[in-house]
Amino acid sequence: MPIKSELHCHNLFSNFHLGSEEPPYDCNVTIRDQLERANELGISALFVTNHNTLDGYSQMLQYKNDHYKFKNIQVYPAEEVTTNTGAHVLAYGIHKEIPHSLSLEEIIDEVKKQNGISSAPHPFSLVDALRDKAKNCDMIEVFNSNNIDVISNVKASQFAIDNNMTQ
Repeated sequence: MPIKSELHCHNLFSNFHLGSEEPPYDCNVTIRDQLERANELGISALFVTNHNTLDGYSQMLQYKNDHYKFKNIQVYPAEEVTTNTGAHVLAYGIHKEIPHSLSLEEIIDEVKKQNGISSAPHPFSLVDALRDKAKNCDMIEVFNSNNIDVISNVKASQFAIDNNMTQ
């Protein structure tokens, strides 16, 4: 049976972690609302990918464990790390925050040290994108609902096919 999962989502704990060049507010979704929506959609695995922090993961895990109706949702640690160029990398399965403003290569090394998996989020978006450097990651995000143009997701999908990457 396939696992329905959310691999890229934020909650209130992502606020104030984007950096001095970015707006302080990233997301207004509460942990309760995030779990309620995941439950409604039948999501069974949820990776909390707040910007430059693991905050929000342990809080969500505690809330989930305190509410029986969320028992079928597995919650996993992750982080969306900002590189020294402003692009982003998703780090799945890590248990120690990875500092932001490192190079892409340094971030990927830190992910591997924690036996995690890296992914290129919104690799061809208009801002904060890895573009061709996405091939350095283990996986690539081919659909991001925040892409405001119609080309970015299509380009990411074709890039993944061309580079034989996990989508």
